[in-house]
Amino acid sequence: MRGKFDRVCRRSLSPVRKPLFLILVLSVLAYLADLRTHVLRGIAMPDQPLALMGALIGMVLAFRTNLAYARWWEARVLWSQLVSASRTWLRQVKSFLAMADPQSGESAQKELILLQVAFVRALRTELNGGTESTEMLPFLPSPELREKLAGEPKPTCFLLSHMSRRISENCAQETISGPQFLALDRTLTRMEDVQGGCERIQNTPFPRQYDRFLELLTYTYSFLLPFGIADETGAWGVVISPFVALILLMLNQIGRNLENPFEDNLDSIPLAALSDNLERELLHAFENPAATRQTT
Repeated sequence: MRGKFDRVCRRSLSPVRKPLFLILVLSVLAYLADLRTHVLRGIAMPDQPLALMGALIGMVLAFRTNLAYARWWEARVLWSQLVSASRTWLRQVKSFLAMADPQSGESAQKELILLQVAFVRALRTELNGGTESTEMLPFLPSPELREKLAGEPKPTCFLLSHMSRRISENCAQETISGPQFLALDRTLTRMEDVQGGCERIQNTPFPRQYDRFLELLTYTYSFLLPFGIADETGAWGVVISPFVALILLMLNQIGRNLENPFEDNLDSIPLAALSDNLERELLHAFENPAATRQTT
């Protein structure tokens, strides 16, 4: 537990380690300069403007962090909706196709559930910025389908279309009824909406001008702070300036991490763990999930 906490602390402080060390050095230099020459007492900035600048920057950082967290939370809600839609798909497939011929119904159930697992994996790969389709290939029911998917630029759309085609064929063969087909189609539409929402977040970056301008203000204030308070704080300025800078820099870094909830960083959504849990839940529909994976 302690080792995990240490790793989290190192990853959290890693992006701000260098500027924080520079601010510490500036704080020491400001203290020594004021201690020997008292030069800062004559040119120091008044307390009120410096405090006002810090308060304004802190408010803007908090506002930006709230906006970034809203993006992160929306992404988390969308993935929860995918989990809910996948469970609905599993329940519908097992209940609707159970009334068909036992052998053909079980085969159709297996195919549709494995296609859903492949879709979850494909969506995770796309959101992580990957383009390879090798992760979902073991879950495809036929070599022909694997060849088609390997050449598709958008595996998620291909899998949803194929799932829709398969339930249409089952409806035409009267394996499922018309109302059952409509229920399954609505579930596919829910999954397609989740995919669209995730892609909207991923493809709509936070305004770079806003981010760069706020970063410039944060660094400027952090570098000026040691010289602004050295005449009054004395040796305490060596502690106070880096501490205040740490708060501002960490707020800025947290907001930057939350802007991209699907990237592989400390504050991103754990897509790998979430998709693996959903995959195990879907594969548990069979009596022997390991054997099912091998036969595909």
